[in-house]
Amino acid sequence: MTLERKVAQAFRLTDENWMKHANPWSVWTRYSVLPLIVLAFWSRVWIGWWCMIPGVVSLLWMFFNPVFFAKPKSTRNWASKSVLGERVYGKSEKPRALSVMG
Repeated sequence: MTLERKVAQAFRLTDENWMKHANPWSVWTRYSVLPLIVLAFWSRVWIGWWCMIPGVVSLLWMFFNPVFFAKPKSTRNWASKSVLGERVYGKSEKPRALSVMG
């Protein structure tokens, strides 16, 4: 099993969940994860261990985001196409020379 398939399995990305993840709102709201993690790390000096709260919340959001939204009405936008392309890439067999993880 490839790394991509293990990640998809960890996020419970079934066929239906991939379509939910292809919702543009799902794609755009996932961009909120990195700033929250950076903010949590940056504020650790001021608020101490309380910085773990935004960090954990953002990681939970990253985990549950793909299944939180409904299926998109249309996949004719770049966000949906990128998610569906990610799915195709994860299912494809990659040449050994191009495999990063071995």
